[in-house]
Amino acid sequence: MEFGNRNEKWKYEKDGLEIFKDIEALSTKEFKEIDPGDVERLKWAGIYAQRPRDGHFLVRVKLPSGQVTAPQAKVLAALAQEYGKGEIQITIRQAVQIHNITLKDALDILPRLQAVGLSSVEACGDVPRTILGNPLAGIDAEELLDTRPIVEEVFRFFLGNPDFSNLPRKFKISISANPHDAGFARINDLAFVPARLDGEVGFHAYIGGGLSAEPHLAQKLPFFIRPEEVLKVAKADATLFRDEGYREKRSHCRLKFLVEDLGIAKAAEKIEAQTGELRRGGEEITKDWNYGRFYGVHVQKQAGLVYVGLHLPNGHIQAKDLARFAELAETFGQGRLRTTNSQNLILLDIPKEKAAELTAEEIFTRYPLAPGFFTGYASSCTGNAYCNFAPIETKHRLQKLTTAMEKTFPEIGLPLRINLTGCSHACAQPQLADIGLTGGRAKVGENIIDVYTLQLGGHLGPNAVFAQKLEGKIPDDQLDACIRALIAKYLELRQAGESFHQVISRTDISVWQEIVRNYALS
Repeated sequence: MEFGNRNEKWKYEKDGLEIFKDIEALSTKEFKEIDPGDVERLKWAGIYAQRPRDGHFLVRVKLPSGQVTAPQAKVLAALAQEYGKGEIQITIRQAVQIHNITLKDALDILPRLQAVGLSSVEACGDVPRTILGNPLAGIDAEELLDTRPIVEEVFRFFLGNPDFSNLPRKFKISISANPHDAGFARINDLAFVPARLDGEVGFHAYIGGGLSAEPHLAQKLPFFIRPEEVLKVAKADATLFRDEGYREKRSHCRLKFLVEDLGIAKAAEKIEAQTGELRRGGEEITKDWNYGRFYGVHVQKQAGLVYVGLHLPNGHIQAKDLARFAELAETFGQGRLRTTNSQNLILLDIPKEKAAELTAEEIFTRYPLAPGFFTGYASSCTGNAYCNFAPIETKHRLQKLTTAMEKTFPEIGLPLRINLTGCSHACAQPQLADIGLTGGRAKVGENIIDVYTLQLGGHLGPNAVFAQKLEGKIPDDQLDACIRALIAKYLELRQAGESFHQVISRTDISVWQEIVRNYALS
C-alpha cells in the first residue's frame, strides 16, 4: 500500500490511541531501541520526545479553556517536583507541560493525572488538540454567554474518540464568547466567536487558520450557530478534514490548505450537508484584541468578587510556586485558577475586600500583577533547550532583550509585543507580534552564529493581519541595536495613543526595511 509520508504508514499500522497499552513495555527499552513509529504514537498519550532524544520526554496536559482547580494544580506541581526538575511550562494553548520525564515516570504520572480529572490524551499528534478559550469563562462581565458547558461537551466528544484519532494533521479548536478575541480565533482550524441574530446569542465560526511557515487567517463561515449546534458543526468540520484533508506532504496537510483549495463557500456547503440547514447572518460582537492578557485585579460578574491576573516570566513557573498559588486560591477564593494563551495565570473568585491581602503575598514580587510593557507582553517558544527543531535558545534571550528595552524606553506607555520563535514552525506566533523574530543559524566566516529574521505589525481582533516580513538576517550581536532603532522610529512617528502595529499599518514598509538593512548581514 502506498503512503504519502511515513506518519501515514505508522498510523495505518497501528492507531495512535493503541500506544497506551504499550507504554509499560516501551519503558524498559533504551530510547534508540524504540521503533520510530511508537515514538510518534506516544504523542497520542501527550508524551513528546524532547531534545536531545536521549529517552527524556515532555508530557502535555490538556486544560480546556485554561480551567484548573487547586487540587489539580497541586498534583501538577507535585509531578513536576518529582519528575520535571521542579518546573512547569504554560503553553500558548493554555495547556501545561512538564519536561524531562522518562517513560517509567509516565507510568506513575498518567494515572495520577486521571485520578484528579486531568488528561494528556491526544495533547499531541494528528488529533483534535486541547480547546482554546476565554480564561474568564463564567466570570467575565463582557462574555455573551458562559462557554464552559460548550467547551466541556466538545472536549469530551473528541477526547480519545477513535473516529477522530487519525486526522491528516493536528486540529485546533477555539471557543470563546469574549469580544476581545480571547480565543485567538483566526489562527485556529475552527473557531467560534460571539454573535447575535435577532436578539439571540450564539456564534459565528471561522475555519482554516494556522501559522507555521505558510500562515493563513481563518475564513468566516456564513452561519449563525446556536450554542446547542456548536458540537455538530465541530464534528462536521473535523469529519471534512478527516475524509478530504491532504495526507501526503506533511507541511501541506493542515486544514488551511484544504479550505484554501475548496473555497469558503464549498467548505460551508460540505459542512452544512452534515449538520442540516443552519441559519445565516447575525452580527459578530468584537472589540479591540487584548493580546490574551488579563493582568491585575478586576471585578467578576459575580457581585463582590474579583479575579487576579499575574505574569509568569517566560511562561514558566516553579512547581513549588504553582502549589503556593493553589493554596492561595483555596484560602482566599474557591480553589479555581485559569491558564491563559499568553502563558500566564489567573486566580478567580477572590472577595474584593481580601484582594489587597492576597496581592501583598511575597510570591507576587516574582510573578507581578503589572509587568513591564515589554517583558509582560512577550512570548517565546521552548527553543533549543528541549525542542528538536529550534537551533537557538529563546526564552532567556527574549527576557534579556525585553528587559533591555524597558530600561531604554521607560516612556513607551503602551504594550509592545515582541515574540521570539526558534524555527519556522512559529510556535511563538511571530506573525501576530508587533515585532516577530524567527531564529536560525548562519555561517559568518569560519563561525556559525545565531541570526534572526523580522516581521512587523501583526495583530488579531478586528481587521486582523499578519506581520509584514522584512528582508535580511540580523546577527545576535546586533539584535538589541536593531530593535532599539525600530522602537525609536515608532516613538518618533506615533500619534497620541497609537500602538506599534497601528503605526506600521499607515507607514510604508520601506521605512522599516531601511532600518533593518543597517544591521543585517551583508
